[in-house]
Amino acid sequence: MKKIKNLSFVIFPLVIFFILFNFNNSRQNFILAHQGNVYFSDEEMKIFYRTWEIMNKFFVEPQKIDKEKAILEASRGLLRSLGDPYSEIYDENQTKIFEEDMSGLFGGVGMEIGVRNGILTVISPLEDTPAERAGIKPGDKILKINGEDTSNVPLDVAVTKIRGKPGTKVVLTVYRDEWLEPKDLEIIREEIKIPAVKYKMLLGNIGYIKINNFNLATYNEFIKAYKSLQRKGAKYWILDLRNNPGGFLEVAIQMSEIFLPRGEVILQELKRDKTVSKIKSEGSGNLSNLKMVALINGGSASASEIFVGALRDNLGVKVIGSKSYGKGSVQQVFRLDGKMLKITIAYWLTPKGIKLEGNGLKPDIEVKEIEKEKIKNDLDDPVIKKAIEVVKGL
Repeated sequence: MKKIKNLSFVIFPLVIFFILFNFNNSRQNFILAHQGNVYFSDEEMKIFYRTWEIMNKFFVEPQKIDKEKAILEASRGLLRSLGDPYSEIYDENQTKIFEEDMSGLFGGVGMEIGVRNGILTVISPLEDTPAERAGIKPGDKILKINGEDTSNVPLDVAVTKIRGKPGTKVVLTVYRDEWLEPKDLEIIREEIKIPAVKYKMLLGNIGYIKINNFNLATYNEFIKAYKSLQRKGAKYWILDLRNNPGGFLEVAIQMSEIFLPRGEVILQELKRDKTVSKIKSEGSGNLSNLKMVALINGGSASASEIFVGALRDNLGVKVIGSKSYGKGSVQQVFRLDGKMLKITIAYWLTPKGIKLEGNGLKPDIEVKEIEKEKIKNDLDDPVIKKAIEVVKGL
């Protein structure tokens, strides 16, 4: 098993990146330094200096002026200028929330959110969580959180507002394209426990494995699921990645190596200098000959898109469902004195060169999902029904 080297999204040498602020009475110097020693001159920073000076001299409530907060917000402003919703800086509390996400245990409503066209948007609700039970669906737009407009609210701040102590409530004002007007959904927060993998046998010989995310438990839980179903006589396989919002790239690579022999391309990365690097399997590819299909929908994002793209491009695995979300960018994580900075450093391409960011994966066989309330058993799900039909024909 390939060892996970760290908890960042990608394994790259750390870039030296630091921001130095020095607020003095007579003069303020601001230096932004990174690989190429790029500096802002005093002339370029004049508006920043003057803003800080005027704030301190004239603001009606001087007790609200907080130097540490000002530095953090100035740093966020730098990142917002990129127009990239995935480049952001977290304070200590938000860093803790991010780490809880990756551990698979946290308090909240149970959904993954992002920013699409400047609007806070649901990527996917997690299975059997308050968000799913409240009827939240991929693509829903969150216009308000507890009555506060979400326009121009950074993604990390929105997540913090939705999170909270189990048992407390949050009111989300949600709009869906087919609705005439937004609706207020009152949701009671719970402790969210996310099993990475669920599995069962269908029709006596079809192994069904639902991969909910790519966290640190996913690889081992998948192996456990596969072996259990294999012992019970599974001959065909359905890998369900619907509403899988992603997770660690290293885990997606690990999972891909179960299926792809050494040397096969798992993904490609388009970097800032326009060069493309290939990440290849170092695994055994022991499961490359399985008769299998993969399921996706609009809630399948990031690492799940990489995994499915690798299986389809290399093994010809049929993909069934609806188009995936299209989150295909690489964020490098930097630790900054208890805070955490994420910045987009590359875009992901499938082995055949499809850019995932903003595009997503189109299924080979498109099947529209139905309301979950209408599904009484697995065969009521039209996507699973089609998957069974296709996989049995392999």
